[in-house]
Amino acid sequence: MSLFFLDQQEPIEQIDCLAVNIGQSQLLLPMPAVAEIVHNQPPRQGDKLPQWVAGWIEWRHLNIPIIDFSAMQRDEPAKDFGSSTRILVLNSFREGHSHKYYAIMSKGFPHTLSVEADGDLSTGGAAGLDACIKIDLTMEGRNLFLPDFQEIETYLAKIPLYF
Repeated sequence: MSLFFLDQQEPIEQIDCLAVNIGQSQLLLPMPAVAEIVHNQPPRQGDKLPQWVAGWIEWRHLNIPIIDFSAMQRDEPAKDFGSSTRILVLNSFREGHSHKYYAIMSKGFPHTLSVEADGDLSTGGAAGLDACIKIDLTMEGRNLFLPDFQEIETYLAKIPLYF
């Protein structure tokens, strides 16, 4: 059994996930974290946003912040992936901020993966990882990073509610 499955409340055999290209690396996002994948839309800029926030998008009559995950990790300005940008709207699981949903940018369309508890999955652990990464994994020859959603949501508290 891999470390990936230790975070789960109940024993499970398989988790459907998305492999998401965030520029220089790939995230492994469990499907329950993803509310929807939407096509690129130009974000609206807002005042007092951290530099790693690309702006605001409208999704289902809500204004939600769109984050460049790699830029957030390094506290750099958000980049634009151009026409290959896809937007993943994610569910927020924690309280303490005003954003029930937020979005991250993906370069290209994410790929689905099924992660099995007894599958060929190895981990480098959690030591020495970048901000907002819980575990680094190798699966099917790919190096993937499982985000630390609790840490990401501490960053959400830095984003004002309205633009």
